[in-house]
Amino acid sequence: MDTQKIQVSLNQIHPITDEAWNEFVQLFELYSLNPNAYLVRVGDRTHYCYLLTEGVVRVFHSKEGNEYNKTFFIPGMFPTALTSLLSESPSQLSFQALTSCQLIRFSYKKFRSLFDEHRCLETFMLRILEREWIKKEKHDIQMVTNDATTNYRIFRETYPGLENQIPQYHIASYLGITPIQLSRIRAQLAKPS
Repeated sequence: MDTQKIQVSLNQIHPITDEAWNEFVQLFELYSLNPNAYLVRVGDRTHYCYLLTEGVVRVFHSKEGNEYNKTFFIPGMFPTALTSLLSESPSQLSFQALTSCQLIRFSYKKFRSLFDEHRCLETFMLRILEREWIKKEKHDIQMVTNDATTNYRIFRETYPGLENQIPQYHIASYLGITPIQLSRIRAQLAKPS
């Protein structure tokens, strides 16, 4: 685990002092997932925050036997069931690895215990929550105001290269369309103008 590289990356979210970092990094545990393994299932209670360093994780919910992808996490993101974590309630969503994944996990309770001594860690957590809120709200608005082609273009900008790593039906589910509709959109966009 290259903690210096991780520190540089996390400092871009909000600067963490060296003293705070030295205590924070003591909480880190390496965690691996095989493809299709679950990080969190519906009904689980979560006590950890996760940082994805390699791989792809999808978040989905199921209804009447159908799965609906809500979002994807790629390296540098935090695939954490935030509502479950913060409210200490069972998760309403499942988090599943789509590829082999390497993560760093840390106890939220222990992390939070550092806030009084290291205010930069509290602000760091606040910045992550703000980013996730903005991302979710923008996504929700885009999904109901844009057409599928526009949403597919946004998906490609948000997750560069991801469409070559995961099955197309996962992307179609995320976009709220069928795999056939996605194939048509891709074919249309591939035509020379």
